[in-house]
Amino acid sequence: MSDAVTPRGMPEPLLQGAPNFRDFGGYPSADGRRIRRSVLFRSSHLADLTDRDRAWLDEIGLRTIFDLRSRGERDLDPSACDHPSRTTHVFRPGHKRRLVDMALDYPATEAGVERLMLDFYAELPRTMAHVFGEILVRLADDPSPCIIHCSAGKDRTGMAVALVQAALGASRADMLHDYALTNHVPRSQKDMARSVQRQGSDTSLKAAYPPEAIARMMAADPAYLAAALDAIVSEHGGMDAYLETIGLTAAHRERLRDHLLEPA
Repeated sequence: MSDAVTPRGMPEPLLQGAPNFRDFGGYPSADGRRIRRSVLFRSSHLADLTDRDRAWLDEIGLRTIFDLRSRGERDLDPSACDHPSRTTHVFRPGHKRRLVDMALDYPATEAGVERLMLDFYAELPRTMAHVFGEILVRLADDPSPCIIHCSAGKDRTGMAVALVQAALGASRADMLHDYALTNHVPRSQKDMARSVQRQGSDTSLKAAYPPEAIARMMAADPAYLAAALDAIVSEHGGMDAYLETIGLTAAHRERLRDHLLEPA
């Protein structure tokens, strides 16, 4: 990959207690500008932050947290990032069924899990439309430093981040590249396994699925995110129409770009 699609390469983790935390800015926009750095961050859960981590978040002026986890996940891994100066947004569930429950309907093979993940991602633009729309509108109205996160920082977060990047004019290739960086983050596989366990089906999954199939579920395969992007095109005709459908008006999008793009 060229430097144009690798804003910071793969540095040491910014947060010791959240190794899948990273800046998802720096990518070029179609209008010749680039997504601002040091404003938009993505992460796994924030339950294990150290004092040094929290001090760093204070230093960058973190103001908003979008927590995509379920209530049960939040109860099991309470955020260590709460602060009177910050606003945390949580959301009602969008899925009819959790991924770990869906998994039991697919063959316990690598191919079966790959099909599961492709189907799961293809449904995300519809099942979480209200969540993604709210995030985009809030970012248009308040561009202060924020974190978007779930438990592992891969599926729900990956989709939300891709839509923010798309709204800001990033290319599909850069969205897929940024998503796949999760595969190279230290301990991210451990975090994702923990996410499965926190959703309550770890035992049944491990009993039914061989390790290589579980590994496919935990991977940040660009084909998974591509399935979601393809579903948007198939069902809405394109990204612009989808963003409008979930509430990001032309005025919102103009404000979003004014706030979150900078000269290249």
